[in-house]
Amino acid sequence: MKHMRPILVLLAALCAGPLSAQQADPALVAAGKAVAVAGDCAACHTNPEGKGDFAGGYGVDSPLGTIYGANITPSPQGIGDWSFDQFDTAMRKGRAPDLHFLYPAMPYTAYAGMAESDMKALYSYLQLGVDPSDNVPPHTDLGFPFSFRAIMAGWNLLFLNGDVVAGANAEAGSAARGEYLVKTLAHCSTCHTPRNALMGEESDSFLGGGAVGEWIAPNITAGPDGIGDWSRDDIARFLATGRNAHGVAGGEMGTAVERSFSKMPRSDLDAIAAYLVSVPAVAGNGPVRGARDPASIPDIEPPLSGLNDYIDTTDMSGARLYQAACATCHGWDGMGSVDGAHPALVGNTAVALDDPGNLVMTILNGAQLTLDPDASLMPAFGDQFTDAEVAKLASYVRTGFGAKALAPVTQAQVWNIRNGVVQTGWLLANAKALTIAGLGLGALILIAGLAVLIRRRRRIR
Repeated sequence: MKHMRPILVLLAALCAGPLSAQQADPALVAAGKAVAVAGDCAACHTNPEGKGDFAGGYGVDSPLGTIYGANITPSPQGIGDWSFDQFDTAMRKGRAPDLHFLYPAMPYTAYAGMAESDMKALYSYLQLGVDPSDNVPPHTDLGFPFSFRAIMAGWNLLFLNGDVVAGANAEAGSAARGEYLVKTLAHCSTCHTPRNALMGEESDSFLGGGAVGEWIAPNITAGPDGIGDWSRDDIARFLATGRNAHGVAGGEMGTAVERSFSKMPRSDLDAIAAYLVSVPAVAGNGPVRGARDPASIPDIEPPLSGLNDYIDTTDMSGARLYQAACATCHGWDGMGSVDGAHPALVGNTAVALDDPGNLVMTILNGAQLTLDPDASLMPAFGDQFTDAEVAKLASYVRTGFGAKALAPVTQAQVWNIRNGVVQTGWLLANAKALTIAGLGLGALILIAGLAVLIRRRRRIR
């Protein structure tokens, strides 16, 4: 059956009118699959509980609401009727064939820089290498005014750069190839670059750190606030396995490692590493460094007055909670296990970030990546600890193994993180009221103008 695949692809091409013979080349389809992996298309367009690969329906939480991935299989319900030019327009300009605008949760601002050869390969793969599905994903329904998609035309004028990025065919493992991957297919800036009040990327802070829901996408520039102390091998290993001596991938980064980076050629991971170590340093959004404030043994194990003290966690300090739940794996001193199966907390990026989101999310949800055979999984403690207990535990870990200058984590912060409450900028938070006020003001100006015009005409008469 394996040897029949090229023949089946060609037979499918005969039934697929929009494709040329060149686009039906089995080698091009195979190349397109590699492009889809590097672009992490499955992350948003495949719902783990859905109707097949690329059939859509996965919800991406954004500050504006939930945006659902589209069906991009070769079905009439997907992109089966799209020509290459229509596909190219959607990928580069964020505009679908029915002329509706896409939201930039689909990172077309990055894909706009793709080489034409990669775009054609991806189109061939999605048309010929993917099983069609008639799944109809949920409709994305953002609140007013964002439900009026035409406003994206203005957003695109401000923030969409359509220049193609060089380096698609650069030498394997080279920084030039890495720059192409980082800026286009891997769309690293989508998460790791801060955004302004209009949700556009701040180009002056490229890769200087951003946010993805409750998770923090840290600074990954080559400076003290970024990954300046990571070697190329550290970066490549993190991308391949989701972990290294500096931390463990979680959240959307964990998904990207599992579905994309770990399946890419090692030469591409080396290329990304070669480029990242050359990215100019950006200050901020990095780990806080300085003296630590670890607890003493009496703080961790105070005298017990009875059995209830032993089993009741209500009044336990963060140090005692750590000793009870974490020290077996991470060590009482936070240095991890000797064999590296359990990561150290000292020097861990998530522990030392000023924003506690990544640490709290890891405590609540655990770490489940299984790509490194020598690594151990971390259980989730969200159902075992209250918000107050998580706050105490996280505060102790931050000051004990990160830096004592870090602020304590509050119970309110944990509640917000646990319940997905994401802070948005003032402009976005008040967009509906501002739009209504603007429309009302415009209407008043129009009415006033008409009134003046009518008066002038009456005077002329």
